Amino acid sequence: MRSVVRVVLGLSVFASVCSAVGASEPAATVYRHGRIYTVDAGNHWAESMAVSTGRIVAVGTDAEVAPFIGPHTEVIELGGHMVMPGIHDMHLHPVEGGFQELVECTFPFVTPLKDIVAKIHECAAHKAKGEWIRGGQWAAETLESSEPPTLAMLDAAAPDNPVFLIDSTYHNAWVNSRALKALGIDANTPDPKGGVIVRDATTHQATGMLFDNAAYFAMKRLPVRSDAQYQAAAQWAVARLNSVGVVAMKDALADGYSVRAYAALDHAGKLNMRVATSRPWHATWTENDDDEARNRAHWQDDQTAHVRTGFAKIFVDGIPPTRTAVMLEPYVPDAKHGAGFKGELQHSQAELNAALVELDKLGLTVKMHATGDGSARAALDAIAAARNANGASGLRHEIAHAELIAPADSPRFRELDAVAELSPILWYPGPLVEMMAEVMGRARAEQFWPIKSMLDAKVNMIYGSDWPSVVPTPNPWPGIEAMVTRKDPYGTSSATLGAAQAIGLADALRIFTRNGADAMRMGETSGSLEVGKSADFVILDRNLFDIAPEQISDTRVLKTVFEGRVVYALEP
Repeated sequence: MRSVVRVVLGLSVFASVCSAVGASEPAATVYRHGRIYTVDAGNHWAESMAVSTGRIVAVGTDAEVAPFIGPHTEVIELGGHMVMPGIHDMHLHPVEGGFQELVECTFPFVTPLKDIVAKIHECAAHKAKGEWIRGGQWAAETLESSEPPTLAMLDAAAPDNPVFLIDSTYHNAWVNSRALKALGIDANTPDPKGGVIVRDATTHQATGMLFDNAAYFAMKRLPVRSDAQYQAAAQWAVARLNSVGVVAMKDALADGYSVRAYAALDHAGKLNMRVATSRPWHATWTENDDDEARNRAHWQDDQTAHVRTGFAKIFVDGIPPTRTAVMLEPYVPDAKHGAGFKGELQHSQAELNAALVELDKLGLTVKMHATGDGSARAALDAIAAARNANGASGLRHEIAHAELIAPADSPRFRELDAVAELSPILWYPGPLVEMMAEVMGRARAEQFWPIKSMLDAKVNMIYGSDWPSVVPTPNPWPGIEAMVTRKDPYGTSSATLGAAQAIGLADALRIFTRNGADAMRMGETSGSLEVGKSADFVILDRNLFDIAPEQISDTRVLKTVFEGRVVYALEP
């Protein structure tokens, strides 16, 4: 915590700003007697904040903001509670989260296989014969267990219905025989580029496991949901995110249906959040390549006051547990891949370079999924190609997940004005890290998320939960704690993962707020609590700077305010 003297000195800056806008005009609302952490350039603290027409008109001491209180001003007593900018989550799949809640056959990540089978049997009882059963998310760790998921399990659970279940990484699917038939997958179906149809070693028949693009290509053939369902799913997800303090998000793979759903909600006055949408590049789950290309070329058509559509998404590789991530050093040898296997890019380097040049020229900021240090290097090379071809476009392209970065590549982020997205919330010991250790070796697995090293290299970093793909909740507070402690915020392990890569709370909060706003091209509008910016903030039940770091994960949001309106309030 800063000393009182520094706080007072900092607040003098606010005093001059307050006088500049003029205190003769009463504010609509004044929040006072609080501990307001601004995340401005100096990470200043304040006591009061005045809001009118959805924007901040004053920030300072109680005395400095008092002139903004008029006869009709609503005065909110903070009672010493901490206020900070709302969370900016730059990697989610919110519509999928809404579908899981509203229409799918879902179960927690930790559900045993026998209970999943029972759940599917229960869901099948409410479906017509031949109707698809969709849901998830089964734990990816079971792939390496002594009793992995099998085709027979789902066949027994739903003999009359095709079943498609996504896993906890959102990269792999488990399907039954009826689904394989409906999808046209048999012993002669070739693996798609960037994907694997897992087969029996003897019969060569599909086992019901589809990895990466094999799963995504299958998703393209599933029935498309209605516009009403898309809007309901998006609205549910926004409310869920508001409840944990999120005021801005980036849908990391938004098809045309999702983008239109956000736009429809905004036109109806029901979108309580800023949304950025990343258009797929050869990765859509619902549309064909022509539709994809048309959406990208006309990306500005669906923009609204709160929906920014100038973003795109490319999958460079898969994930380490299935050995589909691309590494600079080989995986641990196994029977299938042998020694020396490093994974394979989903697109050649030449294709990636051409894509970045094209998308950059179109004005689209590109998020590239890259979970290996080899794929991260390929992504940086593609950004370099765009810079060489188009010059400094001002677009800050992102490497999603950024979990393994070679030390030699960290400085390149700053050189290329690239962004490292820290996603998902896995920078602590847990089951997935154990899976990484099995395929990569313990020493390399413990090098995951070198956040402090990247911070020292002045890498611009943002936060993304990747909810619901890998984490069951979009709650950011356990992730903030884990970033600061590098320990399991849920208390299931006492170990530490790369303690030297822990960072300070102030740096973590900037990553979760202001940096995200900059990544959305909204740094002048949101991300910090400054005069002229949108009143997007949260009121917390504790001061994060006054508690032990191990208590951050227990933080509860008392209120979430978006454009000056309370969009969530914790029930007493």
